[in-house]
Amino acid sequence: MMISLFKIWRGLRFLLIPFSFIYWVIVVLRNLFYDRGILKVKKLPRPVISVGNILAGGTGKTPMVEWIGKYFSTLGKKVAILSRGYGRRTRGFVLVTDGEKIFANADECGDEPFQMALKSVEEKLGWIVAVCEDRYIAGIKLLENFDVDVFLLDDGFQRRDLHRDFDIVIISGEETNEFLIPAGLKREPLSSLKRANVLCFRDEIDVKNFNRYLGEDKLRVKFRYELLEIRKFFDYILDKSEFSSKKAVAFSGIGKHINFVKLLKDNNFCIVKDFEFPDHYRYTWMDIEDIVNFLNSTGAEFAITTEKDYARLFEMRELKNFPFFYTRIEVKFLEGENDLKQKLLELV
Repeated sequence: MMISLFKIWRGLRFLLIPFSFIYWVIVVLRNLFYDRGILKVKKLPRPVISVGNILAGGTGKTPMVEWIGKYFSTLGKKVAILSRGYGRRTRGFVLVTDGEKIFANADECGDEPFQMALKSVEEKLGWIVAVCEDRYIAGIKLLENFDVDVFLLDDGFQRRDLHRDFDIVIISGEETNEFLIPAGLKREPLSSLKRANVLCFRDEIDVKNFNRYLGEDKLRVKFRYELLEIRKFFDYILDKSEFSSKKAVAFSGIGKHINFVKLLKDNNFCIVKDFEFPDHYRYTWMDIEDIVNFLNSTGAEFAITTEKDYARLFEMRELKNFPFFYTRIEVKFLEGENDLKQKLLELV
């Protein structure tokens, strides 16, 4: 179940460096055209905040979007979250939730928008969630039917066609060692970080490595993701301490499976087997059977996955009858939380 094609690509990526140079030229010209006004930028009549990165793959953007959404909700603001809906089987505009009811499943809107829609409804946060290739059109459609105070873009840093009032970029630490696409995972050169208003660094990163790419006016924030709780599929909530030292089978289809496994081990989970699936993977019952077979053969007491994977498995209601659990994580700020809140408050 390991992603063998990814390993093959990693081994041959040096052959793709000439194509990365071509990609660099295209990205630089595109950004120049937007900076000079040659390519037009549309503007929504409400504040727009983007959370993004410059790497393809998972750096934990969605939990940061959720943290910002919750902050605005505590202020009584009406939040609308716009996403492209990566991996969905539909096209065009899809309203995922109006904050009270859910109108689409993960196949129809993408796993991350569905995850946020579930959270919005379950926790009565009132977020509106919509997906569309053109997020300006999505924003206009929402404004025709809802009162919206602020728009949040999930993975919006590269969407130069839509005006952002505030750009938040998450730094994983791997950016300095990656080539540009297709030889690597970098979607833009590090010089693009100058467009950001806030740089959010994971706690283990040395910020000095990025200073040459940043202006003095950039707000630098340090954070980490902490395990908040464990939830049984379609059922009850348990404190993470109840799983300490118990044998588990872990599986996920996210950008950085290794980070998920590390999070579990850091919280004293005993992982006897872990399965890595491709990001945004659509699970089949054959996959579930493989996991259950390892539960039985290894003597593990439960299987555990991520909240994003739970969103993808939400239609398999029969999993309620199996010892399947998922993690919920939250953003924990180490530096700069109050400064970030102040910046966000000024926007609304």
